[in-house]
Amino acid sequence: MVTPGRVGRAVVVYVLCVTAVLLLSVPGFGTTVVALIDKKHHRVVLAADSLLRLSYAGTTFQQCKIIRQPECTFAMAGLLNKESPPLNLRDLGEAACGLPGDLRHKADGFMALAKEPVTTVADFLRVNEPQFYADAIASSGGELVMVAFAGAEKGNPSIFVRGFRIDTNGGVTPISYNVVAPNDLGFFAGFTESIAAYIKANPQWTKMNRVSAARKFLQLEVAAHPEGVGRPVSILTIDKMGRQKWISPGLCTAPASGKPAIPKSE
Repeated sequence: MVTPGRVGRAVVVYVLCVTAVLLLSVPGFGTTVVALIDKKHHRVVLAADSLLRLSYAGTTFQQCKIIRQPECTFAMAGLLNKESPPLNLRDLGEAACGLPGDLRHKADGFMALAKEPVTTVADFLRVNEPQFYADAIASSGGELVMVAFAGAEKGNPSIFVRGFRIDTNGGVTPISYNVVAPNDLGFFAGFTESIAAYIKANPQWTKMNRVSAARKFLQLEVAAHPEGVGRPVSILTIDKMGRQKWISPGLCTAPASGKPAIPKSE
């Protein structure tokens, strides 16, 4: 299981009246995922680190967090794997990508696919691992899983974020954000404190090349939280035609057989 650790807050970034940048903050688990709308080049820039921390003995390993499928790409944050009860965020995301319909429908389909396993895991954690459950609520506001589906939607670069939040009463609440050009700028999840501080101190960041900005944001969090965010960084672009291109593949072109085994439970 991936421990929540000490994390920042996920942020949705959007534009109002052309120049004013507003931040809508919501809690988030560990890792760092960056999804930016690149209006100049009519594309989405999707980036993530590759470090995962298990909740036993502080064990860490590396794993690709950006999954590329035909006409459907997604990045993951939160509780990525648990064997008992079973939860595999990658498998759920890939199943959603295989559903009919456009990217928004696939993202919504993920919610239907993930609701039962997420609820089962949340119930298990609340009863059997109450400290982990309480820590998740205290440190991350209960954000248990987050998946950002990125690509082209009706010719516009788009990001559809879907996930689930747990609460002190054992409830599971769905959460969703739609980040669509031309009004929105992007979405950040996981460790984001340094990103938020940089954006606040440097409002001209919106003029940066989006690939450079994504790389900068990941570097900030790697430096600030080496225990929870780590290299190599993966960066992928998806243009308005849905064409995908690796800028920095990191671990994401490694064979699937390299996926680590996840212990059943601590």
